[in-house]
Amino acid sequence: MDQNEGHQQNTHDCGHPSARTARASAVSSRQQRTFWLLVLHQIIFRVGWTFKTESVVLPSFLDHLAGPGAGVFRGFLPVLSRLGQGVLPLAASSTVEASQHKRVLLALTTCLLALLLTVFAIIAAVNDGLSRGIGAVAFLAAYFVFSAIYGIYQVVFNTVQGKLIEPEKRGRLMSYSTFWGTFPAVLAALFLLRSWLHSSKSQYDIVFLAAASLFALSGILCLFLHEVRERCQDQNSSSRNPLATVVSLRCHRNLRGLWLVVALFSFSLTLMPHYQAFARDQLHIGSDQLFLWVIAQSTSVGVFSVLIGGLADRYGNRLSLAILIFGSAIAPGWSLALFYFPRFAEPTVWLTFVALAFSTLVPRVAANYALELVPTEDHPVATALLQFGMTLPMFASPLFGYLTEHWGFEPLLYGAIAVNALATVVTFVLPEPRHRLARGQHVSKPITVEE
Repeated sequence: MDQNEGHQQNTHDCGHPSARTARASAVSSRQQRTFWLLVLHQIIFRVGWTFKTESVVLPSFLDHLAGPGAGVFRGFLPVLSRLGQGVLPLAASSTVEASQHKRVLLALTTCLLALLLTVFAIIAAVNDGLSRGIGAVAFLAAYFVFSAIYGIYQVVFNTVQGKLIEPEKRGRLMSYSTFWGTFPAVLAALFLLRSWLHSSKSQYDIVFLAAASLFALSGILCLFLHEVRERCQDQNSSSRNPLATVVSLRCHRNLRGLWLVVALFSFSLTLMPHYQAFARDQLHIGSDQLFLWVIAQSTSVGVFSVLIGGLADRYGNRLSLAILIFGSAIAPGWSLALFYFPRFAEPTVWLTFVALAFSTLVPRVAANYALELVPTEDHPVATALLQFGMTLPMFASPLFGYLTEHWGFEPLLYGAIAVNALATVVTFVLPEPRHRLARGQHVSKPITVEE
């Protein structure tokens, strides 16, 4: 139950039983409506995201803009993505927390993402008239702004989720929205991306405009969420001072441990935009298969989200996170196998993108885990800190892009497997907040160092 609604209900417990029952029924109805609105918002958002899949569509578009030697440009994608999602959201976290209208912030950030996708479409439309490389630089600049806004969106969404959705239902929210979003996402890739990304004449401008339209629609839906006005908070609270909150959370041993896990894991994320280039340049597979890779990744994300969401709600987020990080080693492992046995590459390279679904779900589950480790008032900063933890290793991405151009992809694949294995082991050192249920404690209570 939403904490504010629960407080308001408890203040009237002395009322007539029928009145209390009516109020409880109204609260339950509002919570159900909020849950399904967030599910619908995420479904539409997910379909829009399919048109800009960061492991396939965006790096392919950047290769199209940059031409030969695009590896270094491509290497900046993870850097700009994580830098945007890590630094600015941390600065904005106190503003998000102080806002009395978080649903409006959620709608605003989603619509701003739609605006940036429109900028991508404009770059695609005018690229033929630009000098070589200018379009790539302009796209990278716009992509950084997009990533910064998306980082703030994640902080806002996780804060709204932490405020309106019970901890035991957050895995269900993830699995419902991701699974049911898979069907329209696959249909969009099959019937639209297939023709728009044809190698003879790729229509990236239409691709990004379609994504922008869906993002705008999902943002408008957020305005219909029911949000109870929060009680006034202490103006001297550390939540009003993001630096003080960051310092206090740094002293939280469990959050530090989670921060280390995601930082280790993010080294493997630096390789994500290079897989499609690896398939094209080293396995010699044409770009006509791009839409198939999008379908493979979208479908597997939907299927895995159901399994992981149910597992997280039943056994906690720590086990789910460990499974996802361990599974993230499959993509580099399978790529290595195809490199040494190239005759199997063309019919099975899509399995690499199936395995990338594990990596796609890690940030979402890690964020849900962080929400259970800290008090409710620290949710925005904890989420932003988690995103910042994924940012630091990304600065090596341009170097990795350079290495792929000159030394090949194989050494990085071995490194990704090793890092994921280490991060999986470290995950099991962290506590599991759900174990407190056996002691009669609610999981929304922050876990302490002693626990």
